[in-house]
Amino acid sequence: MSENLYAPPAAPLIDPAPLATQGNEFFVVSPRKFLLLFVTTLGMYQLYWFYMHWARFRTVNRQKMLPIARAAFSIFFTHALTRQIDNRLRRDDRPYPWSASGVATVYVALAVTMNIFDRLAFREIGSPITDLIGMALVPVLAVTGVRIQKAANLACGDPEGESNQHLTWANWIWLVIGALFWILCLLGFFLPE
Repeated sequence: MSENLYAPPAAPLIDPAPLATQGNEFFVVSPRKFLLLFVTTLGMYQLYWFYMHWARFRTVNRQKMLPIARAAFSIFFTHALTRQIDNRLRRDDRPYPWSASGVATVYVALAVTMNIFDRLAFREIGSPITDLIGMALVPVLAVTGVRIQKAANLACGDPEGESNQHLTWANWIWLVIGALFWILCLLGFFLPE
């Protein structure tokens, strides 16, 4: 008998694949950076933001999904995202004072409302009031998004988002484009036709 009964097992006892994909299950970004990028880009940042959340979730959990589709149709997947974040917080026993479903509902309602006002403004219905309301909803939607982001940061063990608080060159490019767009929008309100 050549086998030692007291030797440790030769086969791995855990699946090594999850160790290879260890990392944040969700996208981490500091609330300040999130607000800056969201508001300056007039909400366009939310496409990247949702994409990154779902891309990380897909990678860590090895699920088949299309993060780009979930980002493009975020109003249909916001509740699912907040539910997954809340599940992670509960599994790790990290209390966060929120209603995941409630915050998601507010986010979706604001996003839909903002989209309605943008469509009305685009067709020059109620302009310039519809333009102003649509633009005023951007920071309100961003503040609601910060609630979701803070929960995601906590779920990833980085409550303040310190690992992603600095602006990259790509962030600066988007900030400049967004600032120019804000200037053009505001000038459009005040310049005579």
